[in-house]
Amino acid sequence: MVLVALLGALDARAKIGLVLSGGGARGMAHIGVLKVLDELGVKPDYIAGTSTGALIGGLYACGMSGAEIETLFKNMDWDVLMPETMGRDQLHISEKRWGPFGPLAFELTSGMRPKLPQSFLASNAQINALFSMFYPYANLRDFSSLPIPFRCVGTNILTGELKVFSSGSLHEAVLASMTFPSLLEPFELDGNLYIDGGIMSNLPTEVVQDMGADIIIGVQVNSGLKQREQLENIIDVLDQTINIGIVRNIERSTPNCDILIKPELTAIPLTGFTAVEDVVAQGEAAARNATLQLLPYRHPDNKLPKSPSLPSGISFNSIKVVGNQYISNAKVREFVGLEKHKVYSLDEIAEAFRSAFSSRLFKTIYPTIIQSATGYQLVIRCKENARYRLNFNFTYNAENELTGRSTVTLSNTLQPNSKLLMSLLVGSKNELSLDYVKNFGSHWGIYFRLFPYIKEQTLYSYNDDHERLNSERSLEYGGVGGIGVFARKALIVETYSFAFHSQTYRRIADFEEKRYKSAGVGLKLYSEQLDDYLLPTRGFQLLAKLNATTPFISNTEEYKKFYFKSKLLLPITKGLSFKGQMEYGSFFRKMDNTFDPFYIGGIDSYPGLQLQEMSAPIYRYGTVAMRLHGQHMMLDIFASSLFLGNVDVWQPEKYQYHCGGMQLAIKSRFVPLRLAWAVDEEYHSTIHFSVGYELDPFTFSRR
Repeated sequence: MVLVALLGALDARAKIGLVLSGGGARGMAHIGVLKVLDELGVKPDYIAGTSTGALIGGLYACGMSGAEIETLFKNMDWDVLMPETMGRDQLHISEKRWGPFGPLAFELTSGMRPKLPQSFLASNAQINALFSMFYPYANLRDFSSLPIPFRCVGTNILTGELKVFSSGSLHEAVLASMTFPSLLEPFELDGNLYIDGGIMSNLPTEVVQDMGADIIIGVQVNSGLKQREQLENIIDVLDQTINIGIVRNIERSTPNCDILIKPELTAIPLTGFTAVEDVVAQGEAAARNATLQLLPYRHPDNKLPKSPSLPSGISFNSIKVVGNQYISNAKVREFVGLEKHKVYSLDEIAEAFRSAFSSRLFKTIYPTIIQSATGYQLVIRCKENARYRLNFNFTYNAENELTGRSTVTLSNTLQPNSKLLMSLLVGSKNELSLDYVKNFGSHWGIYFRLFPYIKEQTLYSYNDDHERLNSERSLEYGGVGGIGVFARKALIVETYSFAFHSQTYRRIADFEEKRYKSAGVGLKLYSEQLDDYLLPTRGFQLLAKLNATTPFISNTEEYKKFYFKSKLLLPITKGLSFKGQMEYGSFFRKMDNTFDPFYIGGIDSYPGLQLQEMSAPIYRYGTVAMRLHGQHMMLDIFASSLFLGNVDVWQPEKYQYHCGGMQLAIKSRFVPLRLAWAVDEEYHSTIHFSVGYELDPFTFSRR
């Protein structure tokens, strides 16, 4: 090594190749090495990288210093490495017509058979984050034209061959090199599928040799093989499986390195991206240990050449769509919302693609930019979500015990820009629902809906001590047909007609059997900006329904019915929000008995009563709460009031109820758990326990 250093010092024209290996979060040690190279004045002439080494090497090749890359990583939102989720407030209002269908989701084949996913994560968040990072050179197609010529490598999973990326879109090439198998979907590019380049060449020294490097500085950050006691979870086993091949190809590459820097990273897990400072420090320490070897390669002029980069504001002469199968080019462009010959900033471009993704029509949708003699072309690259999906949801509570719902969604199948939902609920409640919606427009427009259903449930009566006395079964079938308008993320208004038939049967004790049918017309209004449907921490929700029966079809007396519900969450400080909720239901005039009353009580209604413990033709309910929330837990301290009556006047009713208490929620992607305790003015306690997503996703669809 000393001889090599002396020869390097004598040959001022020796070209230096820097090779950065892959290693997951351990790859952040490259940043520490780059900081030392900057400090010493060692400027590589060529860079090649794999996986995280491709990301950091690419940023360095674009002209960022090691310190600037460190700042970028410290400020990075590492949620991009988690399954991509959107707050409810990010969804189009046309998607908010439904609540969540369940946490377990599967794509279906055209033969309606569930299929396992290719990975834990899709790559939409990652590819769009990379586009923003590499935006200044998004138009550059030849990686040799970067301030430092750059290459990265990926593995073609179709052929098993190594792919050296020397041209194209930089963010696409880097993601292809970073696509860790099973965690990220294989990245599709030019008809091929790519996974992590480390599978074939984790330290691609041969690449910088081909570029013309005389001296190779290699930085190896991958872990060795784990011991038995270190194989604790699926990530560890997957990492070990891949490392078997990586260790072998590293052994072939390290002899090519004139200087090999190998930080001590044994304690750093593959996914430990939040430990930026610790990992960077290990890279710095290892590079400083190699100072004597590096000093002979100091460059008298350490300034990087400047390459033409994109302006801060850019306009497009043309917009092209690639990758779509069932959604038309015009509709994809409409969802993105960018237009030709208008000037856009990076933030505006990024927001346009986030908005398009929130339509839930795309698995990935991201931009690439091509420059020609006539200007810039925006290429919208997209991969549509599966047209057939299956969702499962299981819930358990003390009142209804266990229920399960399965929902099949057919998107853009019967008609373009349409959705058909077929949902089956079984358990203590049974229901079959179909909901078909056809949209005319993307961000705003009109739609029509058909919603036939049949449902069966048990209704209970209670005594003054909140104990069940009797029960009866209720069977109802009917349908709703509506025409509405929707406006981006703000508002839905729908006019509709409805008809239904209902009866009670299987009498226990002294219940009167009833049969009735009714039909009429109505108006709905819905607006929502909640960040989460079940356990929000900010935003608002408003639902109003007004309907009136027609005496020509109904065998009941003519009536008008109004229902209103609003919810408001106001953040006060980090981890603390104010919650206010109000409900109001009325038949507008005095009614002693009604066949279609409002049912009140439960963990999401008035918690001082059991689920649907009381019914009335007129009610008012309000609650205020302080909501303390962390990453995985939430605690409400609430006070609630309920007023029941049979005449709609705003004065104290005969039946008034007040309670206070607390609700604890443990947030989970798959099985949220809620426990509520309420005590009324007579010191009677009511406890609610709920597991799963206890909600009706068709609340808006119903009459």
